[in-house]
Amino acid sequence: MSKENLHRLIYVAGDLISTSIAVLLFNVFRYHHIPESFEVRSLGEYLSYDPVMLEQLIVPVAMLGIYWTTGYYNEVFLKSRLEELGSTVFSALIGSVVFFFVALIDDLTPDRYESYLSILVLVGLMFGCVYPVRVVITSVITGQIRRGAWRRNTLVVGTTQKAVSMSERITGSGRDMGMNVVGFVSTQSDGSGISDTVGGLPVFGLDDLPEVCVGFNVESFVVIPHQHGLKATVELINRLLPYGRAVLMAPDLYSVLTAQKRISGIVGEPLVDMAHANIKESTKNVKRLIDIVFSGVALAVLSPLMLCLGVLVKLDSPGPVIYKQERIGRHKRPFMLYKFRSMNSDAESDGIPLLSSVSDSRVTRLGHFLRKYRLDELPQFWNVFKGDMSLVGPRPERAYYIEQITRRTPYYTLVQQVRPGLTSLGMVKYGYASNLEGMLERLRYDLLYLENVSILMDLKIMIYTVKTVFTGKGI
Repeated sequence: MSKENLHRLIYVAGDLISTSIAVLLFNVFRYHHIPESFEVRSLGEYLSYDPVMLEQLIVPVAMLGIYWTTGYYNEVFLKSRLEELGSTVFSALIGSVVFFFVALIDDLTPDRYESYLSILVLVGLMFGCVYPVRVVITSVITGQIRRGAWRRNTLVVGTTQKAVSMSERITGSGRDMGMNVVGFVSTQSDGSGISDTVGGLPVFGLDDLPEVCVGFNVESFVVIPHQHGLKATVELINRLLPYGRAVLMAPDLYSVLTAQKRISGIVGEPLVDMAHANIKESTKNVKRLIDIVFSGVALAVLSPLMLCLGVLVKLDSPGPVIYKQERIGRHKRPFMLYKFRSMNSDAESDGIPLLSSVSDSRVTRLGHFLRKYRLDELPQFWNVFKGDMSLVGPRPERAYYIEQITRRTPYYTLVQQVRPGLTSLGMVKYGYASNLEGMLERLRYDLLYLENVSILMDLKIMIYTVKTVFTGKGI
C-alpha cells in the first residue's frame, strides 16, 4: 500500500471512530433530555434498544459518505488548515440536518427550546469529536513532510539566479513544501549535460526529460519565466505539458498567461499548477456521485429502448450490434468505448482511422437516425457507470488523433486531466468534427469548460444536450 493510500485510510478510520463517539454521546444526551416513545429503565437499556443501535451503526458510515462528498479524502498531503476547518463545519451541519430529519423528527417536543438544543448539541458533537482528530492526523503528516519522510521530486526549469533562488525558497528551512529539487533544466534548445551543475545540482537538457522524469521519478516542474519573454515561456510550458507532471509557476506569471485572477497555493512558496484543471475536490466527487446515480437509473429505465434498438441494428445491416473502439481517457488511460453500430462493419477495413461527416456513405440507414438523435451513444451510460467517462466532460478521442492534435496544440494534455464526457460544451456548441481543424476548434470550448467546471455548468450542458436530442440536431 502506498503512503498516500495508507494516510487516506488513517483519515477514514479517524473519522469513523470519532463520528461513532459523537453519535454515542448524543444518544446519552437524548436519554437524559429528550422524552422517548418507549420506556427504558437505564442508559444501558436505552443504548441497546434496536433503533438506537441501528443509528449507532448506520450514521457514522453515512457520515463517511458526506465527508467523501466534500472531497476531504482526495488530497492527503499538504492539506489547508482553513479548508479542513470549513469542510468539517460543513459536514457537521449537513450530517446533523440529515440525521435530524431521518431519525430524530419523532423526538420533537412542544418545548422548542429542547428541540433547538438537541440540534445544536448534535452539530457541536459532530464537529467537536471529528475536528480535533483530523487536526492531530494532519499535524503528524505535516511533521513527516517537514522531516522529509514524503517529498515530490521536482525539477526547476531554468538555470538563472532566479531559478536558484526559487530552489532555495522551495527547500528552505521552515518553508518545506513537500518538494525535493533534484535538478535544473536548461531552456537552451541544445540543453546541458548531467555533468554540469547549478547550485550543486545537475542540469539537464530539454531533450533529456523523458529519461530524467523516469529515472528520477520526477512528479513536478517549477517554471521560471524564460529570458526571451512571454512567447518563449508559453512555448516552454507547452513542451512540458505532455509529460503529465505538475507544471508549477508563480501566481503573477499564471495570471499573465491565462488572464485569470484565481490563485491557488502550496504550503510555503505560493505556486499554481498549470497542468491540472482547477476543479474543487468537492465538485469532482459530487460529479462522480451524480454520474453513478444518473447512469445507473438511465441503464435501468432505458434498457427496453436499448434492447429494441439493438434488434433494429441487427436487422438493418450485417455486423455486431455494439461497436467497440479504444479511446484515451483521464490521465491518458485507454478504455473501450461502447456505441450502437451506426456504420457498416467494414467502415475502417484498411485500418486507417477516418472521421465521419454528414454525408458519410459508410453510415447505415438506421445509423443516420441513431446519430441524428444521438441514440447510438446510449451504451456509453455503461462507460459512465464504470468510471471510464462522466456525463459531462471533453469528448474522448482516439490515440491516432490525439497525437496529431498534441503536435499542433500541446495544451490538449489539459483535457486529459478529467474524465471524458458523454456530452460536452464542445459538442453542444460545435458538434461533431469531420476533420482535424474542426477538432481543434472544438478544443477551444473544452478548455473553456475546464476553466469553469461546476455542477451548475454541467446541468446547463445536459439540458442543452437533451434539447439537441429531441430536436434531432445531433449531427
